[in-house]
Amino acid sequence: MPLTRLPSLSSLRAFEAAARRGSIKEAALELAVTPGAVSQQIKSLEADLGVPLFVRKTRAIQLTPAGQSLQPKISDAFLQIRQSVDQVRPTKTPKLRISSTNALISKWLLPRLHKFTADQPDLQVHIDSELSAGEGAEVVADIEIRYGRRAPRDLYVELLHREQMLIVASPQVLETYGVRDPKDIRRAPVLHETSFLVSGSLSSWEMWAKQAGLRDIVDPSKAVRFERPPGGQIVDAAIAGVGIALCGSMLSYAALADGRLVCPFGPVIASERNYYACCLPGRENEAHIRAFLSWIHKEAAILTTLNALCDTSV
Repeated sequence: MPLTRLPSLSSLRAFEAAARRGSIKEAALELAVTPGAVSQQIKSLEADLGVPLFVRKTRAIQLTPAGQSLQPKISDAFLQIRQSVDQVRPTKTPKLRISSTNALISKWLLPRLHKFTADQPDLQVHIDSELSAGEGAEVVADIEIRYGRRAPRDLYVELLHREQMLIVASPQVLETYGVRDPKDIRRAPVLHETSFLVSGSLSSWEMWAKQAGLRDIVDPSKAVRFERPPGGQIVDAAIAGVGIALCGSMLSYAALADGRLVCPFGPVIASERNYYACCLPGRENEAHIRAFLSWIHKEAAILTTLNALCDTSV
């Protein structure tokens, strides 16, 4: 019996990715093409086979009975092809490219990264702090640690840390100005970050003062001001003894742990911004990426000890 002609592999690949993910858009991200290209490949395959494979809905796609029959077999076939190719491909040193802000990399990631690389001696780690890692930025690294008000869309995302804002100062500053309770802040120099905790409303210091039950505790016009989050310079300034700061827990944790900074009192307030570990959809289960995600979650879990300070009474 003669073999029938196979459809194009690109159309089968587009169908398999869309069927597995249940989304044309997510399939396009995985294949690094446009959603229109995926749709065109699927239409070409349906025309070739003479049967519809998807039911198109407004915001979703659903496999037809023919598509349900075809998908698992096609997925298994591509998996076998991939495994066969990997067996004959020369072994290369695996690489992991990590991107985030300069502040997070220098203050939090680098001081503990040696623990990850010790467990992954065959993995080559690349650090990139020049790429944009904010909301709406394009992913070009294997893993990005992003800081923002909401989880990025169209990416695989794991919440890493719910940011907290807390009072920090060097022990010398607290002693010099006799700062023992929140009211004493009035007599000390204050470091002020100009980004809003609540957009268009209260600054982080104003929000803190409101929760502390204090009024006019800080005069922003007289403070040393820092313009951009997430606060790497303000942490450095607090360590250097420039003044008392309201800092994010993730960036100040190392200095709090070794005594360079002290959190003399509460309250600790929740920030609107969180840290997220992100990668392109479909890559989250690659061995080196999954290993890093597992490790970084264990490291970030230590930060939850600061969350208990949210209940600190003034």
